Formats: sequence, structure tokens, C-alpha cells
Amino acid sequence: MTQSPRELATQTAKNRRDQERLLQDLLGILDALDHACEHWQQAEQDHVQTLSTPLPQPTVSPTSSSVSFFQKCQQWLMFWRKESPTSVGPAPSESAPSQETDGTREMIRSAKEGVELIRRSMLDILQQRQVVPIEVNGQPFDPEQMYALGRQESAEVEENTVIQEVVRGYLWQNRILREAQVMVASKPSAPDER
Repeated sequence: MTQSPRELATQTAKNRRDQERLLQDLLGILDALDHACEHWQQAEQDHVQTLSTPLPQPTVSPTSSSVSFFQKCQQWLMFWRKESPTSVGPAPSESAPSQETDGTREMIRSAKEGVELIRRSMLDILQQRQVVPIEVNGQPFDPEQMYALGRQESAEVEENTVIQEVVRGYLWQNRILREAQVMVASKPSAPDER
């Protein structure tokens, strides 16, 4: 059964809309991977900082917001090993904290590398489909490709220049797939205007 030119054009347009929706969904996944990469990067930095600072004494409440996640875990493990009468396994030794931190470091590094690998794979797939990020930082604001979330006073850059990318925008075959969401520079107000 052959289709008329009108039916073919309608089917082509529908396929293109479906493909565009799929690519937009993939951008949502890429955003989640970006957040996961940031999370594991921060976790790695927190862990390094935890290793370089001595553990606080038990006078610090485990729910204190000034104690990092890893410090809380280490405090809990140390308390449990010392106080638990049903503790299974050998008594804690001087090398136990070192083994725990090595295991934690390896777990964080492995998770970070895994998420980064998945993210790079997703970027490669999108580039193969001609989906490319819109470069916005330091560029003049372009309402065709960008959505301004707000203005921020800045004396360092020219007015109407993008100073922060909040959500990355993407082009697909030289068309806007998703606008970039940005913060735009404005002139600082005079002291007497405030």
C-alpha cells in the first residue's frame, strides 16, 4: 500500500515530533546525571576533608549540622564497635579506621567514575544525534536561545551578558531543543538609588 505525499509528510512530521520529545526526555536524564556527578564530587571532597581533620569527640551531637555525613558515619561505627555487646568479629584495632576510610574512599571513587562514564556515554549518544549544548556563559543575552531567570548586578561584565547558566540549553539540528535558563548581568545601581 503506497501512501500519498500528504500522508508521508504527516508521518514525517509526527516522527520528528516523537524524536524531539524523546531527545527532550534524554536531556532530563542528562540533567540528573549532572547532579549525580556534582553530588559524588562533593562527597569525595567531604571525605578528603574528613580524613584531614580529626574526628570530634563524642560531645558533638550526631545530628549537628556542622558534622559531615562521613564524620557521622565514622562516629556511629566507632560507638557501635565500642559499645555493642553483640558485636560480631574481632575487636577493633588501630588499623580498622584506616580500612574503613579506604573502603569508603574506594566506594566514593567507584560511584563517581560510574556516574561520569554513564554521563559521557549519554553525551556521546546525543552528539551522534546532532544534539549540542548552547554556549552561553559570557555571551550576550539572546532571547531566541535563552530564558532569563533574573538579573544580577555586576560591575565586572557588560550589561545583558550571561553571568550564570542555571539550566543548560541544547540545539538539535540547528534548532532549539531546550532554551538555556540563565542569569543576566545588569548595571550596579548607584548608592543613592538604594
